[in-house]
Amino acid sequence: MGHRIFIVFLIFVGATATLSVGIKGCSYYLTPLQERPFRTDYEEMKPSGPFSIGLGAIGASMVTIGVVSYSTRKRVRALWSIGPLSGWLEFHIFLCLLGPVLVVYHTTFKAGGVAAISLWSMLSVAASGIVGRFLYVMIPRSAKGAELTEAQISGELSRIAGELSATDFGRRLLELIDKRFAAIPPPASLSGAIATLFRLRAVRRDVLHSIRTLLSQSLLQPQGSSDFYAIARERSALMQKSITLGQVGKIFYYWHAVHLPFTIIMFITLVLHVAVVTILGYTWHF
Repeated sequence: MGHRIFIVFLIFVGATATLSVGIKGCSYYLTPLQERPFRTDYEEMKPSGPFSIGLGAIGASMVTIGVVSYSTRKRVRALWSIGPLSGWLEFHIFLCLLGPVLVVYHTTFKAGGVAAISLWSMLSVAASGIVGRFLYVMIPRSAKGAELTEAQISGELSRIAGELSATDFGRRLLELIDKRFAAIPPPASLSGAIATLFRLRAVRRDVLHSIRTLLSQSLLQPQGSSDFYAIARERSALMQKSITLGQVGKIFYYWHAVHLPFTIIMFITLVLHVAVVTILGYTWHF
């Protein structure tokens, strides 16, 4: 419950900030570029004006804090006890989504040179970050939210296999489940790995339907039928999680290959941009 309230709060703050700045600058942003210098608010709203520079400084600071804080929390063991990693991730996503929005407002929707490279690399990082969040959600987790390891899933699968193998009917269910999931071919590409994630859902639904059919045709008592279905459903869920864990790992490999270089380019060009505008005398007047 507390986590949901935290998410709602971040969404509220992000939406409020985005709308507030958009409403304030709407008239200016909609004015053609060649007509903007004749506006009375030009000196304030132009990219080098105090309002827009302030947005750029705040936006860039948010992105920097978001990346550094989450990376530090994830890698420094001494910080692992400071709040759940999922909360840090949500805060990281909040800063790294709202930050680029403020930077876009800072540019007044026009950018060139190093600033353009920094802007587009920042937007690329934000876009790939959204994909990363989607992948993070797909990682199998325990009831308490902790990420399941391959060893943990394998251990549970072995336990359930032992329980089902104790009876002839259980062995039939075990064979049905394993055969269906084993029929999923190993993907040979990124698109194949993504397709497998979606196919798993359909396979699991099909397996559960087949299990219910077998149970309805059996002579088992209602209680025995329910027990078999519960453990067979758990086996199906773990099989799905096991394959999902492997596929998400492969996709994460490709994701890092895109996300990390863009992040590095973003910070390099951001430093160059700040250095250039500082040398040229454009500063933020508090």
